[in-house]
Amino acid sequence: MITLPVTSRDVYHNFALEYYLMTAHAFNEPVFMLWTTTPTVMLGKYQDAFSELDLNAVDAHGLTVVRRYSGGGTIYTDEGGCQFTLIMPDQTNDLDFSQGLTLIQQALVAVGIHATTDSRNDLVVDGLKVSGSAQYDEPGYKLHHGSLLFDSDMATMASVLKVDPVKQKAKHIHSVHQRTINLKAQKPDWTPEQFRQGIIDAVSSANNCRTVTLTAADEARISEIAAERFADPAVIYGDRQTFQMTRKRYVKGGGLVQIDYSLNDGRLSAVRLSGDFFSNLDTSQFSKALLGKPFDREIMKTVIARKLSVTPILGITAEQLVEVLFDDKKAVEK
Repeated sequence: MITLPVTSRDVYHNFALEYYLMTAHAFNEPVFMLWTTTPTVMLGKYQDAFSELDLNAVDAHGLTVVRRYSGGGTIYTDEGGCQFTLIMPDQTNDLDFSQGLTLIQQALVAVGIHATTDSRNDLVVDGLKVSGSAQYDEPGYKLHHGSLLFDSDMATMASVLKVDPVKQKAKHIHSVHQRTINLKAQKPDWTPEQFRQGIIDAVSSANNCRTVTLTAADEARISEIAAERFADPAVIYGDRQTFQMTRKRYVKGGGLVQIDYSLNDGRLSAVRLSGDFFSNLDTSQFSKALLGKPFDREIMKTVIARKLSVTPILGITAEQLVEVLFDDKKAVEK
């Protein structure tokens, strides 16, 4: 395994670094990175920024906003915590969180913190979340990245992140703060820097890591990717298209799903799929496949099933998406 030191706290640069390593195919073995950011909110690939964030609070706190290439939910990060990245050669294109979670769980145990998995993508201590993860694939490679809360500003986190009422009801939570904890409670004498170094040392020792640095040419290309793919407001916020209808459900084991659509003469004239689910699905192509089709249950199911047979959504079936679209509550809110 390779470790790659990251000194930048610019989230656009650091996400661009991930993307560059995924697409430049510079290494044929796993790469591990640990990094941090200035105060930032990270949107999941499929989320609506205007629904997820209190943008007035974001502005008041001077936070950076970025959109990940991975699915999942919105998180808050700052210099009190850190992010980890594991890039692995992989030909399966399956979403599997086990390898990345095991790596970090073992590192936490090595520094004296007993963390366990609580769901497909979270680590918890005493039942409270300390880490969330997400993944995305590029041809031949899988990226697993996530956050570790050590001494992050929980008050700012709570003020800028919204909890969707549908998800709130389904998961019986009242706030972001209610279900998270800083790891400093486990290591009160440690600074964030000591914590980060402890994790790096634990991963390096357990995996016989060697350290690699990038060239000036690598860094120049990473800066271009940051500007093109991560810092562009159009990428981060998208457009605020108006739809006639909004359908939203929390699918247990899959996540929050929202489908906005408009009809014209009984056919779909506009449609958008969003949520905090995990997938490698191109939602623009998903929408394009539905546009112009009659708003008929069987027709919708056929088209959606065809798309998901190629690129699935983790934990969500074509039938469940159809149930959301046609507002069938019985089989979705289980």
